[in-house]
Amino acid sequence: MDEADRILNMDFETEVDKILKVIPRDRRTFLFSATMTKKVQKLQRAALKDPVNKYKDCYLVSILNDLAGNSFMIFCSTCNTAQRVALLLRNLGITAIPLHGQMSQNKRLGALNKFKSKSRSVLLATDVASRGLDIPHVDCVINYDIPTHSKDYIHRVGRTARAGRAGKSITFVTQYDVELFQRIESLIGKKLPAFPTQEDEVMMLVERVSEAQRFARLEMKEQGEKRKRPEEATAMTTTRSKPVVTTPGALVAL
Repeated sequence: MDEADRILNMDFETEVDKILKVIPRDRRTFLFSATMTKKVQKLQRAALKDPVNKYKDCYLVSILNDLAGNSFMIFCSTCNTAQRVALLLRNLGITAIPLHGQMSQNKRLGALNKFKSKSRSVLLATDVASRGLDIPHVDCVINYDIPTHSKDYIHRVGRTARAGRAGKSITFVTQYDVELFQRIESLIGKKLPAFPTQEDEVMMLVERVSEAQRFARLEMKEQGEKRKRPEEATAMTTTRSKPVVTTPGALVAL
């Protein structure tokens, strides 16, 4: 779809909705526009399944390589993203571990202890880790997903540069995040400088990162299937072990 913002702004939204209902869900949809309005953003979130995000991942890997030797906390907006990016980085040989709300308390504590002991250099976390944790050695905080609430930005970046130490924070800003980014700058009363990157060097990572993304998706799928199996087994066990009540002349299963 070319001129995607114009199509939606010129009252074609109803027609586009009709088209989306009849074309296959398994597809690749490309939206082209020099400017992305809120309507296009809404369409992207509602209509796309697992949208391509390889360049964002490439920039993340590039930064981690450039700042190798440091410890990182990378904040993601969802548990699924934290898990996926952790698997992606592991496939690239980076010692990463996730920490999010879908993990059990024991697993969360285990992940935190591994990061604290420096056996893992990268902690992929949701905002569950933005407050109340004392991890003195975080060298760099990366906002892979920009926080929706500006105050959460302060809590996130506060994980680094603690107790008189130096630290660095980097925030990824896509075309959909400009307004949120400007709110953060307004809240802290400071214009944040651009982080220097070499695009040609980042693009050299595309093939490797794409392969790692594929493996991460497969692992996510396998993990999802493993979670379903115990639930199915429990349901079958429950069904088979239903109690029976005997009454004169009858056998009734409850």
